[in-house]
Amino acid sequence: MRIFLIPPNDLLRHPIPNRMYHIAKRLARKHSLYLLSYTHHPLADEVRRNLKAMETTISKAVAVKNLGFYYIVNASQTYTAIRRTIEEESIDVVIHANILPSLMASKLAKRFGIPNIYDYLDHYPESASVYYTRGKQIVELGVRILVSQALKNSDAVVTPSYGLRKLVENIVPNKPIYTIPNGVDVELFKPQSQALARKAIGLDTNYYLALLQGSLDVWVDIAGVVKVVSKLRKTMDIRLLVVGFSHAKNYYKLLLEYAKRYGVDKYVYTYATQPYERMSLFINSCDFIFSPVKRMMMNFTTPIKIAEALACGVPVVTTDIIEHKIWYNQGIYTYTTHTELENLIKQLSSKMDEIKMALCKYSHRFREIFSWDRLAENYEVLIEASQF
Repeated sequence: MRIFLIPPNDLLRHPIPNRMYHIAKRLARKHSLYLLSYTHHPLADEVRRNLKAMETTISKAVAVKNLGFYYIVNASQTYTAIRRTIEEESIDVVIHANILPSLMASKLAKRFGIPNIYDYLDHYPESASVYYTRGKQIVELGVRILVSQALKNSDAVVTPSYGLRKLVENIVPNKPIYTIPNGVDVELFKPQSQALARKAIGLDTNYYLALLQGSLDVWVDIAGVVKVVSKLRKTMDIRLLVVGFSHAKNYYKLLLEYAKRYGVDKYVYTYATQPYERMSLFINSCDFIFSPVKRMMMNFTTPIKIAEALACGVPVVTTDIIEHKIWYNQGIYTYTTHTELENLIKQLSSKMDEIKMALCKYSHRFREIFSWDRLAENYEVLIEASQF
């Protein structure tokens, strides 16, 4: 089968591999994969990930730093690149996971009689407008209009969570909608010795360590985490390990400012974005993982970083979002206030060995269920079902 993928970002050069990369990597083992590559994408890194795919580049793409403007400025070139690939490569199915490029791809696929599937991996209206203070509602409304039309043009929709599925059902109630959660690379993420993991990254073992990783942005309660860590340090030796980056740049700086303000800067260990293959070391070095996301619709998903932590047998302390409780049977500990968070960590610390022992046993079953290999097989089934 010849599959044309319209990704949410530059799939091969983004600093953090996302859902579509993991799915595409596995689909490419059996099928011919064509990938739209966003030339000069503002979030592209210099490192190129391995993926067996034929890249469709965007000719004469203009380099624009603003993510939203990038797609608008290069709309004509993007449309031409998508149309050229559909016409010239005898594409069997189009999978798209973006906003404006998804609208283009869904319209063109419909025109040429090719099945197209929308992977609604994010609540696009909210995530696209999240950085705006002025004009936020206008941006959100504009994206909602584009996304709604793309959904209507699509033959089927895939979501990574039930919360996003419900949103899609409200827009296209009669459309086939499938729910395939985010998963984990079982070869990379598995339980390891905490002592050896800490030694590998240059840290000692005589204190509690919590990990804050991934995108440190406006949708993460950075201040709350630092404040709670400072309070906990009055009664226990707990430290914060930070591995990640900020799309908006200033949120990473804010983290460091908060650490200094609350007097814990000596106990916050920061690392630049790491090669994906090394992240299991950082996860296994910690006693638990922080996922302090704000209660926004875009966070009602199945976060990859939570799946990776549970695959390593490491508990996750997260905002009380019901989606997490639905999917994950063990290892999820939730809170609604900073006081609850403080008390929760105290409780966990008193029985951490017992918790991690149980999670290590659970890890094997978890990795079977949430393996990207297994989830890609489910994806392949729905692709084949879309052939009419």
